Amino acid sequence: MITRLLELAGGWFVISMVVTMIIGGHFKRHSPGLSIGWLVFVLGLGDGWALLTWGGSPVEILALTGVALGLGCYLCLWGLRDWNAFGQVSWLTTLLAIPLFLAYAFSLNMSAHLPLADFLVAQVFFFIQGIASLLALSLIYENLDVTCRIRWHNRFERIEPAPDYRPMVSLHVPTYDEPPEVVEETLRALSKLDYPAYEVIVIDNNTPYEENWRPIEKLCRELGPCFRFVHLMKWPGYKAGALNFSLAMTDPAAELVGVVDADYLVDPDFLRELVPAFVDPQMAFVQTPQDYRDYKTGTTSEAVYYNYEYFFKVPMPVRNEHNAIIFAGTMGLIRKSVLQEIGGWDEWCITEDAEASLRVLKRGYKSLFYQRSMGRGMMPCTFGGLKRQRYRWCFGNIQILRKHWEALMPWARWVDPQNRLTPSQQYFYLAGCLQWFTDAFNFVFVCFLLLGGIIKLFFTNFTLLPVTGLLMTMAFIFTLLNLWRYGWVLRNSLKVSWGLAFRSIYGMFSLGWVIALASVHGLFESKIAFLRTPKKNIEEPALNALFVTEWEAVIGLMCLAVAIAVFAVAQHTATTLFISGFLFWQSTLYLATPVYSLFYRSYPDRSAFEK
Repeated sequence: MITRLLELAGGWFVISMVVTMIIGGHFKRHSPGLSIGWLVFVLGLGDGWALLTWGGSPVEILALTGVALGLGCYLCLWGLRDWNAFGQVSWLTTLLAIPLFLAYAFSLNMSAHLPLADFLVAQVFFFIQGIASLLALSLIYENLDVTCRIRWHNRFERIEPAPDYRPMVSLHVPTYDEPPEVVEETLRALSKLDYPAYEVIVIDNNTPYEENWRPIEKLCRELGPCFRFVHLMKWPGYKAGALNFSLAMTDPAAELVGVVDADYLVDPDFLRELVPAFVDPQMAFVQTPQDYRDYKTGTTSEAVYYNYEYFFKVPMPVRNEHNAIIFAGTMGLIRKSVLQEIGGWDEWCITEDAEASLRVLKRGYKSLFYQRSMGRGMMPCTFGGLKRQRYRWCFGNIQILRKHWEALMPWARWVDPQNRLTPSQQYFYLAGCLQWFTDAFNFVFVCFLLLGGIIKLFFTNFTLLPVTGLLMTMAFIFTLLNLWRYGWVLRNSLKVSWGLAFRSIYGMFSLGWVIALASVHGLFESKIAFLRTPKKNIEEPALNALFVTEWEAVIGLMCLAVAIAVFAVAQHTATTLFISGFLFWQSTLYLATPVYSLFYRSYPDRSAFEK
């Protein structure tokens, strides 16, 4: 029975998702009648296909259709009333197909009569499948929400001006061994802010050579009394330590604090645009996108740029609807009294900005994501720098999860009455941290495939995991639609071509190994050194670019070699085709890394880059 139900739900899923990814992102109308009509059409089409192709039991079809219709009516009429019909039905069919797929996989394990060792291996693999599926569900929800939503409740193209509200703002610029010319550009841009009351505190933390910080000190004196410079030696806490020192130095009259990275060119109207949001005394922080200026159209750097932009175009708007955004540090403002109330920046966490935002929201304050870009910085100069940055981000999020997981549980408010996080805020922070484990689970999946492939080469009749034609087909469909979905979201949200969308997707995949390492290290290590992103423009030799991706290259070549060997040598069964096909797919993900590293090296003239 579970087989037939999966086939039926899989049919609904394919129909709804394909149509959604063709026209769903452009459809901005909604009515209950249209939603119910589309739901009934999809269910009826799937039911008819089931009856004609496999002669399914009418009772089974009717039972699952009744469940789908009841849940669908709830989602269309109430649960997802801000989405269009295509998004509503796609989410419904996803909620049905993935659990049924897992139930089918579990039933295979239980009915295959495997030896004990093989059975335990199969159960471990099933557990990984289950966790990975839950993470995939969270990503699918974000993607559908941002593309199929027709009504936003907390999205602003412009903050209402407040001419009589001009509180003083203290802008903090932490630096460490930065090229003086880069910091000079940042400070000169800050000196042109169109705002009457602000100060700029430059904290140079542990820069060893005077020739790198003396010119910045001199420039601050030239720019006037609003600019202050402090050089610290052997100061603890990395960036958070420098920001806490800045907070202690802040003018007592300042009501708001802003953080600006040392490479950002801030728009003159940055403060004038954002400050009015703080008229609301409950507004704790406002975040704008982290944008970049140093990419060149048609190059790998352009794909990397849209890789960055994905977070501020997809998850952040979705989280903003639920007052669950993160404070991303640079290009954001936070109320000084709130920052002091939570005890400042925590120096144990290397993503101190995101961690602070969770503590702020835990106290019941509001936040706002302002979608207009208000300044542009520099991306890492090399792929090695990009990997270090992504490692730091991932490790920091796992630190947050280890520290605050109890506050994100459904029962947290019963245990701690001071915890004022809403269920939506708990969900988005928990999902945001757990999603970093996706690449680790993918690597475990690769290990199972490699082990299964090698065993098949030498022991034809040995079965590590039970695989059927239906399981292989559904896994292939999920993978194909998942890849298409990423491209569809990038196309709709970032307004890029299909070619650039898929180059950006592979740019995300190329960082999978370092993210997998960081997520595992974050579980077992409490601290690491702060891996800063270098701004120095150094042309990296090709061999160095390949050397920093040696592990990815080895894994990718292993996947490719075993995939070819299994396909060429082993008997073509559902299991061998499954293993060889997915190993080939995985090899393209890992081998993309050295390719991206070769082509993403420093450019000799950053001034020639487009915005």
